[in-house]
Amino acid sequence: MLDKLYQSVNKGSWRALSLILAVVLMVTLFINAKRFALDFGGPSPLFTSFLIWGTSILWIHGIGLDLIKARWKLIFNPFIGYIAAISGLAFIYLF
Repeated sequence: MLDKLYQSVNKGSWRALSLILAVVLMVTLFINAKRFALDFGGPSPLFTSFLIWGTSILWIHGIGLDLIKARWKLIFNPFIGYIAAISGLAFIYLF
């Protein structure tokens, strides 16, 4: 089941989306570094860790690293990265 889930996003357009989201999230974090440190670092360090983990997942998936073992596919699942990126960008720009 995990292989089928991972293969559903292991296509070129999904990888391009991952790379674009990773770049946008990283640029957003660099531009809003002070707000990121004050808003996210203090009250919610778990959310900050989740955003960094999601960005890492999107970079790995977007660059095209092929994961072979099931445990790495579970840890670096692109859907987790998409959720992190969308929630992080929504929190930064909407709140």
